[in-house]
Amino acid sequence: MTTKMWWLSTFLVWVLIVALLSGSCARGGVGDKAALEKEKPEYGGIITLGVTADPSAFDDAIQPQAYCATLAYTHEDLLTGDWTKGKAGGYGTGECDFTASSNNRLKYATGCLAETWEIKGRDTIVLHIRKGVKWHNKPPTNGRELTADDVVFSLKRQCTLPTAYFKRTYPKAAATTEISATDPYTVVIKCTPENFVDVVTVMLDFMKIYPRDAIEQFGDMNNPKNSIGSGPFMLTEFVPSSAASYVRNPDYWGKNPIGPGKGDQIPYVDGVKVLNLGDESAIHAAFRTGQLDRVSADWEQAQEYLRMPQLKHIRYIPDSGQACIYMRTDKKDSPFADKRVRQALWLAIDNKRVVDDYYGGNAVLLKWPITPVKEFMDIYVPLDQMPKSVQELFEYNPEKAKQLLAEAGYPNGFKAKIICYNSRVYLDPLQMVKDMWAKVGVELEIQPKDWGTFTSLSIRRAYDEMMFGGYAGAGTYLKAINYTGPGMYNGSYVNDPVLNKARDEMAAAYPDEAKVAEIHRQMLPYLLEQAYVIALPAPYYYTFWWPWLKNYNGELSLGYYNGGLRYAWIDQELKNSMLSK
Repeated sequence: MTTKMWWLSTFLVWVLIVALLSGSCARGGVGDKAALEKEKPEYGGIITLGVTADPSAFDDAIQPQAYCATLAYTHEDLLTGDWTKGKAGGYGTGECDFTASSNNRLKYATGCLAETWEIKGRDTIVLHIRKGVKWHNKPPTNGRELTADDVVFSLKRQCTLPTAYFKRTYPKAAATTEISATDPYTVVIKCTPENFVDVVTVMLDFMKIYPRDAIEQFGDMNNPKNSIGSGPFMLTEFVPSSAASYVRNPDYWGKNPIGPGKGDQIPYVDGVKVLNLGDESAIHAAFRTGQLDRVSADWEQAQEYLRMPQLKHIRYIPDSGQACIYMRTDKKDSPFADKRVRQALWLAIDNKRVVDDYYGGNAVLLKWPITPVKEFMDIYVPLDQMPKSVQELFEYNPEKAKQLLAEAGYPNGFKAKIICYNSRVYLDPLQMVKDMWAKVGVELEIQPKDWGTFTSLSIRRAYDEMMFGGYAGAGTYLKAINYTGPGMYNGSYVNDPVLNKARDEMAAAYPDEAKVAEIHRQMLPYLLEQAYVIALPAPYYYTFWWPWLKNYNGELSLGYYNGGLRYAWIDQELKNSMLSK
């Protein structure tokens, strides 16, 4: 066990960036309403954050949005998460924590660039574009109004550009969906019923909207100097391996919908500064001295901050949890094609030891294919409510593992290879697994890869035996992409008629989210019992912030990869007084 561990909730590098923007208030709370009424939001100040890596791209039609961290500040979707359904500084309904970066459930959504929307049957979506939204005042767009033409152009680009996530991941939907503008403020999306789910969940709250004239001039938006969006902040400077600077968009359309600042134009702060400090030790040093306004921490790092009563903090599990062990179940001559072997490998892992010794008890056992996130608890099934056959898989039983291996024709075990990213967050847990599997005769060879090689192999699923990689977040539950279909997240190449049927039933039931949740809950015991994926425990993570960061309750994302800083403000007087002590 290492003395200092860091965290990746998936194998995507964006988590290293957005993890620093995560959480929900669990201590040092919002106080009573009378006290809150006195805290009228103030304008001014800069929110400063620290990260360990630069964004890989600046255009989500060039690389998936997960790689494009700047877009959460500068660009917007058609829909977004409803701030009033979170804590909202103590005035919201509290239905959401907004810690799930993939929360695209319609019942928690509100209009963004589309002020309202209509779903007509399972083949038509009508979007009523918000009037008066202006693009950032940069050439060639020069602050003109956003129109339906921009929306149509942006969505069609995602359907046709070979590098676009939607085109690559949902080729049938991309090829058959028709998008048109009936007037300057109305967009109509027509799709086939079988692609309805993909269109609603990806086009409405996932794809960023860009100005048509800017893309036609620049070719794409992947140069940060060309960043033009409609979001609350404008990217003014990006220095690789150093910093990204954003300033307040003075023409932003958004208003504060709730609390003592209701009706205020947002954002409140003058800007955001994101410093690439290179490593976590530098980030924590900067946070301790008040140079950063908030910080993300694993359970070991959190112990120091938990002893600092002046800080506010949360504890949460990211919605895509820790990485999983995938196996090539599609190869009939492979041991992993046999359920008994897969179950044996799971039984040979002492999950309790991983939780207690590696994560200090700060972890949950059951986290795949969906973690226990507040907004998805009607879909999640706790382990103690699972059948005994599923609960047993999480219990350490090497003798039964040996028995199953013998029944499957491997009385002496076998050799196996697994690829992973060359970092301790992958290597440490895998080394524990390797030692445990050796006790039942399975000799595991760990093959660490550099980041570029690993991501290429995982995206293409180009590995011969096993991979230790990430999985799709909770918001993908109704599409079942973690265990069906040809996508990158179906890392075990699962093709199970029972699961395919459940996926199709969920798609047919959507947008009835209650019915979808019931189908999902009924399917989960079967899925886990098959042991297609061996999911190691998911550790809790923490976010801490200084009390001068107001109207902030730890929101990671308002909807799908959308920033939440537009409502936050800096109490300059409090900050100055605390830093002067």
